[in-house]
Amino acid sequence: IVRAFGHPTSTALTISASLAQIGEFAFIIAGLGVALQILPKEGQSLVLAGALVSIMLNPLVFGLLDRWQAKQEQLPQAPEPEEATGPSRDLHDHAIVIGYGRVGSELAQVLRDRGVPVLVIDDNKEHVQQAHAKGLAAIRGSAAADRVLAEAHPERAKIAVLAIPQPLEAGEALAKLRAINPDLTLLARAHSDAEVKHLLEHGADGTVMAERELAYSLAEMIMSTPPYRNLGQNSIPVV
Repeated sequence: IVRAFGHPTSTALTISASLAQIGEFAFIIAGLGVALQILPKEGQSLVLAGALVSIMLNPLVFGLLDRWQAKQEQLPQAPEPEEATGPSRDLHDHAIVIGYGRVGSELAQVLRDRGVPVLVIDDNKEHVQQAHAKGLAAIRGSAAADRVLAEAHPERAKIAVLAIPQPLEAGEALAKLRAINPDLTLLARAHSDAEVKHLLEHGADGTVMAERELAYSLAEMIMSTPPYRNLGQNSIPVV
């Protein structure tokens, strides 16, 4: 299903491994089956045993997946058709925008309109095609992959903005970008205080929490309306 939506094999395998483990909901179903006398007690015991086995095997599955992904990243890969026909990636003093979804696409357009060279990284085929259609250089792949980062030339860039909602991938990419270019300015989006802390610990110079920025923007709009215009900025309630 994940592959059918255009995501890469590595993403599909990661989600599959996450869903492979039997969850707590299975215990609720088994208990209900015993209560309704449609499942014997032995069946409930088998469900419990299966859950324990799947929980024990899950870390091994993720370990094998990590090894497979590491090998895949080292393999030479020919550029796909949509990448080969895109704008040149031979950029200098450019901004690397990681993630070309709703946030990243808007950010990339604003930067381009202001004369900033932009290079996009996204693991979604359709997003890469959309970036190319807008005249933006784009690379398809994970920002945490060494091959992808090498093609983005962060050593020649001025700033990198991580607009992806996955904090773990973002944190890994931040650490690698910081190691490649210590002078690179790194910004990232977050959705919680825990994500902010995680991203800052992995090298981000600053983070933006969308919900908090939205609250501040709405508060400023409220304070500019006639009923509150004369109260002053210090009167804005803490959000």
